[in-house]
Amino acid sequence: MDNEEAPVFLVGAPRSGTSLVYKALCLHPHASYVSNWVRLVPALPQAAALNRVARRVPELRRRAWFSGGDNAYVYGRRRPLWQRLFPMPVEGEPLYARAGVDADGAEGVDVERLRASFATVRRASGGAVFVNKRVANNHRIPLLVKAFPRARFVEIVRDGRAVALSMANVDWWPESVVSWYGKTPRQWEAEGGDPWELCARTWVDELRATEDGLASVPVDQRQTIRYEDLVADPHGVLAGVAAFAGLDGDIATWLTGVTFPNRNEQWRTRLDTAALQTIEALEADDLHRLGYA
Repeated sequence: MDNEEAPVFLVGAPRSGTSLVYKALCLHPHASYVSNWVRLVPALPQAAALNRVARRVPELRRRAWFSGGDNAYVYGRRRPLWQRLFPMPVEGEPLYARAGVDADGAEGVDVERLRASFATVRRASGGAVFVNKRVANNHRIPLLVKAFPRARFVEIVRDGRAVALSMANVDWWPESVVSWYGKTPRQWEAEGGDPWELCARTWVDELRATEDGLASVPVDQRQTIRYEDLVADPHGVLAGVAAFAGLDGDIATWLTGVTFPNRNEQWRTRLDTAALQTIEALEADDLHRLGYA
């Protein structure tokens, strides 16, 4: 399979572990990715050549990408200038926007420009496999299949109660536009909405959008993993994902120093009774269907 025509897309509800899997895969020496530099200048995807620099300084890369060990989400806090400038995998929405892709993957997309941009990133970075994580891609899977018929998709699933708690506690959530609602969580609360209801409904919406999209993907081009399995056996699960993605080799050599602490059960003690009842009432069908309840 020509990896230039078979990119790997990571999909799943926000706070399900997609960023963790994304950065872990991008540590592989043959992986290519949209960096913060390409996001800054999407008209110049050749800036992905800086990914080669990151590959040559693995200790600095681990400190910049994972806060030194186990935190794939390094934003929302003050970081030294060198860390903000260091090449790092990002979602890369400006690269999609430059090809005419909007949040819903509507018509009018310049498919050839999208293909060319991804191919340029892959070649410039010196990688063999283009890997990307973008939450909005949960709703764009049919478009991505049209653009890349041999694309591979990895879905990451996590208990919706853990997702709701995590979502409510990240700095970007209050001002993000929720796809099914069309407004921000801050606006939702200003209109009298229950914040836990918004979090729960978002997990349900993103989960179902992903599943609906993946229904159009050939079985051998999609894979589903659970966050719970990932933190229980990170090397085993990521070895399977890497093999599916066409990234071979000894996983221990490229995951050195990265840890995967299990914080998945915090919802049991941090959600009060009213919040938990609200969340479970909205998520009940999917929690049961997925074996979480």
